[in-house]
Amino acid sequence: MDSGQAKIYVDDLYDQVHRHWQKRIHNGEFMTRLRDGTLPMPCLRRFFKDWGLFSIEVVALNAVSYYVHLPFFVENFDLLAPLCDKVAEELISPKPPGHILILLETANALGLSKEELFEQPASAPGRAISDYCRRVFQDGSIIELWGAHVYEETLGHWSQQWSQALVGHYGMSKRQAIYFNAHAEADLVQHDDHMGHGPLNRMILQRILEQGKTAKKLGYDPKYCAFTMVDLQALMEQHALDNPYPA
Repeated sequence: MDSGQAKIYVDDLYDQVHRHWQKRIHNGEFMTRLRDGTLPMPCLRRFFKDWGLFSIEVVALNAVSYYVHLPFFVENFDLLAPLCDKVAEELISPKPPGHILILLETANALGLSKEELFEQPASAPGRAISDYCRRVFQDGSIIELWGAHVYEETLGHWSQQWSQALVGHYGMSKRQAIYFNAHAEADLVQHDDHMGHGPLNRMILQRILEQGKTAKKLGYDPKYCAFTMVDLQALMEQHALDNPYPA
């Protein structure tokens, strides 16, 4: 696939995933009520309780995938530095152990302790998204993994909505909503000399296609990989609506 064809494919895939996200997440009951300020705080807590555990697991899986696909990035050396920067940022910014610190700040503002967030088992939907990621990150081919990464760009828009809702409707300061502020920035735009995760993922996926590295290990196409991430997040949100925390 030449560069023009690859770019068209990538842009179309991102458009399809964004439309799917609009339908399943943006227009869903959970996010609609969050934006309106009518979502009960126990539902927010339930979701964030699952999301926190998923978040720290997927950060660790990013480091694993760096090792698994290192030969591709050595071959495409211009992509190696921004990928390393992305992995490192999650682990050391603002200081080690990284984004887990700002995750805890927002969790505490929601009334969740470190023990509740990290030491209690996830719900079934929360475990499902983590287990799916572990399968794709560890065992998937590079096209399957960067198909799943298409989902990450939607998280920037989603994080903006969370931040606005927490500050506008739930009495939090911008500092208390820092987890979502930081991810809205990190996933969408260049920040503090770091490339936005969304633009980097687009660049990597386009290079994978240009070089014909499209073999599947799990039998998943890129669209399936990305749509499944959206669908599993939607399950987590529905679970939070049905199972507020504490009950």
